[in-house]
Amino acid sequence: MSPSFVVLDTETATLLGAPHLLELGAVRVVDGEIQDQFESLVRPEVEIEPGATEVHGIRQDDVRDAPPAPEVLAAFREWVGDDGLAAHNARFDAGVLGFEYARHGMQPPSGAFVDSLAVARRWIPESVDHKLDTLSQHLELEEGPHHRALSDAVYCWMVLAECLARMGGGAGFNELLALCGAPLTMAGAAPLAPRMKPRLRPLSAAAAAGDEVVLVYGEAPEHVAQLPVAPRFLYQRHQTGYLEAVCLRSGTLKTYRLDRVQKVLPSPSPTRPS
Repeated sequence: MSPSFVVLDTETATLLGAPHLLELGAVRVVDGEIQDQFESLVRPEVEIEPGATEVHGIRQDDVRDAPPAPEVLAAFREWVGDDGLAAHNARFDAGVLGFEYARHGMQPPSGAFVDSLAVARRWIPESVDHKLDTLSQHLELEEGPHHRALSDAVYCWMVLAECLARMGGGAGFNELLALCGAPLTMAGAAPLAPRMKPRLRPLSAAAAAGDEVVLVYGEAPEHVAQLPVAPRFLYQRHQTGYLEAVCLRSGTLKTYRLDRVQKVLPSPSPTRPS
């Protein structure tokens, strides 16, 4: 069963658009047994969407005193070390964590992911579908909460344990990984940098330096506004470039489409809210 590996799950504050980590849970499996666990809520930089709360039940008051994402990400990276990783529908969780590590300019854990969804499709073909909830019911696993990060990480491991038992022959992490196709990592799932037109290049410099700028923003002359912002992160998603920036009027993190930025002006004076 060696080497040891980490089975994880994430919950997010958003359902659409860029992910914002809200909860991270994981267990370390050594020789077929859970030996350690990691669990933390995260205080996101955006409001939790009502639809997301309907999924996992986490509300704004639950995370008001939680640590921010960089603190949780750093602790998780140290805890994981060089272990391999596993998750159910791993591309989602790799994308959430890859996005967050990139957003904060941090190096993610390097381990490749086993996807228990792909493994279960191969080794538990009789299940009516291969959602984690369905597999848990089909295998008659212990009842407990679903759509919370730590409990779903445990369910994910129990599904993998069943698959390993069916595989036989002392199968372990490497045999599971071989079933998952091209290697998937957090770094590989991180968002790409956007293609930047010359007029937008000051945004990259401002994000790197922590400077403030004014966006001339809008699609038509009558809808163009001048918006003072503090650029934080630039990324591409579905062939469209985006900017995450703190709106200096509201003090909240907002997302702006790069194709709607007409011009980038230097900030005339500090306008950051107190």
